[in-house]
Amino acid sequence: MLGVILCGGHSLRMGADKGLMNHEDKIWAQLAADKLSSLDISCVFSVNSAQQQIYNTYFGQEKLVVDQPDLRINGPLLGVLSAHLLHQEEDLFLLACDLILMESRLLKLLFHSMADDSFDAFIFSKDGQQEPLCGIYKSQGLKKIMNMIRTTGLEKHSMKYILSKLHVYETVLDEKDYRYFTNFNSHSELNGL
Repeated sequence: MLGVILCGGHSLRMGADKGLMNHEDKIWAQLAADKLSSLDISCVFSVNSAQQQIYNTYFGQEKLVVDQPDLRINGPLLGVLSAHLLHQEEDLFLLACDLILMESRLLKLLFHSMADDSFDAFIFSKDGQQEPLCGIYKSQGLKKIMNMIRTTGLEKHSMKYILSKLHVYETVLDEKDYRYFTNFNSHSELNGL
């Protein structure tokens, strides 16, 4: 298994690259990697070509997965499939860098939900809504998506659409854990942290 930190690029609402923002004296991308490292898995950082140089100074080129534009898709799915193409036999544990409140215990819970090997993806659901940017995507499921791209194409490029095409195991979150799935999109949302 390989951890993939989705760094996302320049956020228009935040006015900055969220992966490079600081919280608790670390950049958000490093905070996410530290959390996945608690599972004893190595991590790579999904970045676009504009981010490559600056992230290289933090993590080194060997830890970067640069978006592959020949896939002709956008958003987080581009990062996920770019990582899959470089590591086709690895299951991918995704974590968006802006889930800065995420707790390691929840990642461990998801990791241990993989006992049933018949599923393509393992995610959390919050109040009936799937949380696709913290999840485990098995290589077999990602191969199905790549096959769809090559044959029929994809109607949509959203992660929730992709989940609708996979056999998904959902762990229902307790309401007390909803806050850990807050993704921060503006400076005003960071007030009080």
